[in-house]
Amino acid sequence: MNAVIKTISRAAVAVAAAVAAHGAMAANATVQLDTSVISANSLTVAAIGADTYSSSTGVLTAPVASASNKVVDFGNSDGFSISLTVLFAKQTLSFTNFAYDLTTNTLFGTLTGSGSLLSGIAFTGDLLKAGTTSSTNSILTASNFGVSAGLTAYLTTAGVSTASLSSITSSIKSVSVPTAPAVPEPSTYALMGLGLVGISLIARQKRQA
Repeated sequence: MNAVIKTISRAAVAVAAAVAAHGAMAANATVQLDTSVISANSLTVAAIGADTYSSSTGVLTAPVASASNKVVDFGNSDGFSISLTVLFAKQTLSFTNFAYDLTTNTLFGTLTGSGSLLSGIAFTGDLLKAGTTSSTNSILTASNFGVSAGLTAYLTTAGVSTASLSSITSSIKSVSVPTAPAVPEPSTYALMGLGLVGISLIARQKRQA
């Protein structure tokens, strides 16, 4: 009987620890794409990595890898791609490795291109800078994006006009990021309590041994 109690107690501690850790990291960032721009330019959007995309709402949901008081880092291999067809050839721009700087209101990441016209694009740095920001319930929402100075300089050197990519960059309507750690759900607290009970039982068993 004691062995059974000990086994259950240890299992409760392990489960509680795992769920508590998951609950503490449970946070998402979202990128709102302008569906009217996407439709008008016959663009095709697809999520990359662990992100999900809803074509009906134009919302890309991205798990947050880490957050500080200055930078919110999305999953490094996540993001989305935007494709279009030019002269019967598919051209794709992929946005990955997102991070949002809360101090400068700048969206950083990696921009890569594929296809006969865009294959030369390979940039990592500041992508877009927000013109407007607002904050509600520890969620910062940035909008009115413009092409950043870093990306503009890169495209100019590469001989690519920012105007030629305006339909793609303007499709990013807003970005919303958490500015505070996620609050664990009630179920997480319950399992943490179960874990404490398990710890107490194990300690009691050791004292009686």
